[in-house]
Amino acid sequence: MITNEKIRFYILSNAVKYQGKANLGAILGKVLQEDPDLKKDIKELSFKISSLIKEINSLPLEEQKKELNKFDFEIEKPKKKEDKLPELEEAKIGNVVMRFAPNPNGPLSLGRTRPAYWNYALVQKYKGKFLLRADDTDPKIKVPMKEAYKWIQEDLNFLGIKPDKVIIQSKRLKIYYKYAEKLVKDDKAYVCTCDVEEWRKLIWKSISCKCRSLPAQEQLERWRGMFTKYKEGEAVLRIKTDIDAPNPALRDWPAFRIVDKSKHPLDKKSKVWPLLNFASAIDDHELEVTHILRGIDLRVSDDRQGYIYKYFNWIYPKTMYHGKLLVKGIKSTSQTKKLIKEGKLLGWDDPRLGTIQSLRKRGFKAEAILRFHREIGLGKSDIHVSLDTLGAFNREIIDKDSNRYFFVENPKKINIKKAPTLKTKIELHPDFPKKGFRNFETKDEFYIEENFEKGKYYRIMHLFNFKDNEFHSVELNKALNAKLIHWLPVSKDLVNIEIIMDDASVIKGLGEKDLNKVKINEIVQFQRKFFAKLDKKEKNKLIFYFLHR
Repeated sequence: MITNEKIRFYILSNAVKYQGKANLGAILGKVLQEDPDLKKDIKELSFKISSLIKEINSLPLEEQKKELNKFDFEIEKPKKKEDKLPELEEAKIGNVVMRFAPNPNGPLSLGRTRPAYWNYALVQKYKGKFLLRADDTDPKIKVPMKEAYKWIQEDLNFLGIKPDKVIIQSKRLKIYYKYAEKLVKDDKAYVCTCDVEEWRKLIWKSISCKCRSLPAQEQLERWRGMFTKYKEGEAVLRIKTDIDAPNPALRDWPAFRIVDKSKHPLDKKSKVWPLLNFASAIDDHELEVTHILRGIDLRVSDDRQGYIYKYFNWIYPKTMYHGKLLVKGIKSTSQTKKLIKEGKLLGWDDPRLGTIQSLRKRGFKAEAILRFHREIGLGKSDIHVSLDTLGAFNREIIDKDSNRYFFVENPKKINIKKAPTLKTKIELHPDFPKKGFRNFETKDEFYIEENFEKGKYYRIMHLFNFKDNEFHSVELNKALNAKLIHWLPVSKDLVNIEIIMDDASVIKGLGEKDLNKVKINEIVQFQRKFFAKLDKKEKNKLIFYFLHR
């Protein structure tokens, strides 16, 4: 079990490495790597680490270094470890078939990519087949979006997840009708025309309605009448189950309903639509699915679909269950769709969202998202996380490639009396001098953000110390306890910068001239601030998206 002392050591090490500012996600990843059992308490662990980070980040860098030197721990080089994927029950190499089955009612969110990743990873492990199936048979409530079929495949492709086959359920209605009619003829399904509320009252008492006992031939006529005679709400096809089943949700569950005015983007004409449990059961058999990864909240689906498998004498796939991934502040697909329609969000790539479109636009890498899912694991308990965790994994990937630049928000001009004229070279990346340098020529005027206290020393990074707006010395003098500030020289070459933040607010300021060399979609680090990705180059300004700290 990892100790509080070890956690503090990790935070101090990270803070010293990154100019006094430790990162939650980096520490969290390190702690979970050392003690994986803490995943089940990740919410409490994150709060604990955040409190310690806040305390340590408030210390001057020199104090952090002094405290770090008191520890006897050594920073171990990360060992390359093999991913320990779960074992699939009764799985054989080359014979595993699994599916990811999203409703195409919007692009994929971070949460929805969790089952996509794990299905694909397990298929890869067993050298099997990975199916992408669009569960799109709801033409009324969770109506599919025509664009989302393409979006989902693009999101998966970004993550390196490549389906062996793509199936669209709304194009398979005739297959479902065929199996439904067979069940009706075999007296395993019936068409119910009862009032829904009255039927519920009966079924809760384990009492059959009058429709259930009608002969198979009459049921067949009713079934065919669902396509011609009955209107929406007047008839539903139910699977005959155990009327005394302990769970009322299993008693004669609905398999087909009538929708008079389909809103489906691919099928406006069909009237009789299968519900999810029926269509899914048929497809899993027809497509030879061997293993299902299912949310534990949908466990009842196994029992419902089990009746169909029993009636057709099929073997039900082996099922694994997982809890929900709940990301703090992330809206559901239905909420997002509503807010976009109301004009309260910029679109599916709005920076306030957790869609893959949004994360890509901000600069999150596929590798970080996959590692995020891998590190969190696949347990049955719900997991509560924040995007800070994902940001930590992303930071480890992008840090070495992200050049450093100065950005001053809401700049204020100051004059430092007696300041020397200096020419200085600053590395594009402090850890990789071979990347090159940025050249600055400074005089006595600078743009800064801070408000200065009288009688206190400050140090303009890489240049000199001053107090009360007057030059003091060039040398780095620890005894002065000077606060480090970043800056820009007053110059005509500076660049106007806008940064769209993760709450969709916009901050403005000035950046150094070398930012003009940055390419579209390139990620940079604004020193002592955060990482950002260049989105647009306009005539008089550069527009970035905030990525993470």
